[in-house]
Amino acid sequence: MDPMRRRIVAAVTTAIVLLALPASAGTITDQRRARAGAAFVASMQKPNGSIPAFSPIGSSADAVVSFVAAQARAGAMADALAYLRTQVRRGNIDGIGLVAKVTQAVVAAGRDPRSFGGENLVGRLRSRIRDDGHIGRSAVFDHALAVLALEAAGLRPSKAVTGWLLDAQCPSGGWAYDAPYDSSIDDDDCFDGSVDDFFTADTNTTAYVVMALEHVGRNGYGVSPFPFFADSRDATHGGWGYTSGFGTDANSTALVIQAYEAADRAIPSGGLAALRALQDLDCGAWSFNYTGDVPGPPDVGATIGAIPGVLRRAFPILGPGAGAGPSRGC
Repeated sequence: MDPMRRRIVAAVTTAIVLLALPASAGTITDQRRARAGAAFVASMQKPNGSIPAFSPIGSSADAVVSFVAAQARAGAMADALAYLRTQVRRGNIDGIGLVAKVTQAVVAAGRDPRSFGGENLVGRLRSRIRDDGHIGRSAVFDHALAVLALEAAGLRPSKAVTGWLLDAQCPSGGWAYDAPYDSSIDDDDCFDGSVDDFFTADTNTTAYVVMALEHVGRNGYGVSPFPFFADSRDATHGGWGYTSGFGTDANSTALVIQAYEAADRAIPSGGLAALRALQDLDCGAWSFNYTGDVPGPPDVGATIGAIPGVLRRAFPILGPGAGAGPSRGC
């Protein structure tokens, strides 16, 4: 089926799925929520197979992982993978973060990341590991994504690689997107006091780091990150934003839930309810955040991000044909 026909079918199927849902939101299982969300995402797919949100390549890769988590939309997943394969062949997958996202998508879909679009994506990541464990000159956020990608591919990152992440932690217990904590200039949230420091410890980077470290049991945190999550929580809507004071958004809330799941910790009471509350059951989509006290419009990126969260599936997500976990060292 061509992508345009698939998009039409996905839109019709979304309506059918939602019509079949019980009238009470409280009786809808999270698996059905996820599948309704996956149908919405599939309905937004472009003819070339991409599913743009914050970026065509990164969002398409994330969508593949969410389709696998929801166990839904195999056709849309195949079209997204074809799009990603084309981008790899064209040399458009550059930067450690994008390579890591595509690697995770390929593994989740049960394909071989060592031979995808004529490239060895795993080899590209491994070749960037420096003597101090830092993967290239990446931001902390991208380093965490790369660690998750290597773990997804069945590799056990060296202690230097995971140790670099542990050493990057801010005294507050979180991690900042851009750079490791520098005791000579940073405060407890990794803020150096300058107008040029745009990144302090945030929930998203912290959640990815926690998942990367917990997956291989390298969780010897200097400070537990879970009080940081507690302090960052939105008291009004019960979820999490990128940082404290930014309310509740679907992506951040989902990632924090996934981090708790990765650490085998109880999800804070009301956390899942906060994520569910942002889903529009009339179309299956999640809103990114609130406009006042009302959820905003349907959002493709928020829906992609919410699906693993509502299913309580921590990264890396392994699909059919993928290994059960890390085995070889790197």
